[in-house]
Amino acid sequence: MVQRTPGDLAHLTQHLISRISSVSYRYGRIAAIGISVSEFFLSHRQSVHEVAKSSPTHSTEITQLTRNLNQHFKVDCSLVMHSHSAAIACDAISNAMKSADSIEQPLSAGSSLNKRARDLYKEAILSVFLGDGCGISFYQNNEQVHHPLSSHWAHSRLPNFQWLVDGLTPVCRCGNEACIEQFLSAPSIERQYHQVVLKDQTLAQIFSGVDLSEPHASRIYRTYIDQLARSLVNPIQQLLPTRLVLSGEATTYPTLTADLKVALSRYIHVNEIPVIIHPKQDEFTFARGAFLIAEKNHNNHLRSS
Repeated sequence: MVQRTPGDLAHLTQHLISRISSVSYRYGRIAAIGISVSEFFLSHRQSVHEVAKSSPTHSTEITQLTRNLNQHFKVDCSLVMHSHSAAIACDAISNAMKSADSIEQPLSAGSSLNKRARDLYKEAILSVFLGDGCGISFYQNNEQVHHPLSSHWAHSRLPNFQWLVDGLTPVCRCGNEACIEQFLSAPSIERQYHQVVLKDQTLAQIFSGVDLSEPHASRIYRTYIDQLARSLVNPIQQLLPTRLVLSGEATTYPTLTADLKVALSRYIHVNEIPVIIHPKQDEFTFARGAFLIAEKNHNNHLRSS
């Protein structure tokens, strides 16, 4: 996991080559490479025009990075966003639990476990990443669906924005104002706290303040949950997901899933609210999802060759 990335393409490529070579030296030849990046990192590598346009394709620099790694290691290289890799990792955990259950009980064609497996495959999943930036991806029938909402969601205007309630924001890096990313990312929550209290606090400290019923932290948290709910109404009503997977450091507060469900019920009918899932996360969650995607792409490449 690379948390502090070099600023230019050449140094970033060399850094990744060094990391991957170290893994290869220790564990043997690699068959495929999977890289998961935050939406902020991905758009940070784009020009302001590209970010504002919200093209679903990667920037020239990102495309060149994957090409460099492919040429150096002579293997397939897949680069995905955190929201996509988190959905894959969560789905893998669900399948692993299903497989563990199947060891303990025999399956019949009409068993509830078989039905659950079929339902899992057919489920529509909306994956939301909230960390240094924010982004969504839609996942249906075991495949990612490239919907226009996914590409421009983070840089669309916060629904029902009211500056008296939501606060003032600086101009976004895409050139617009009051973008969703300016309210839901971890740095944005910290900025909102500073606006109210005129004091710097990390996201972890703000969440700790909520635990202690600290009034300013609690106010910022309630506002954040309401902003998140407003931001998800349109994707939920358009994409009709059956599951909503949350990932990233801004989703780690223990009661966030329950609080979000209550907030969503103020804007949409309770029957429209998908099952909200916040899978257990560690520093390898996104890498695990990226690996599974790279493995699948590698296997598909072998079948087609």
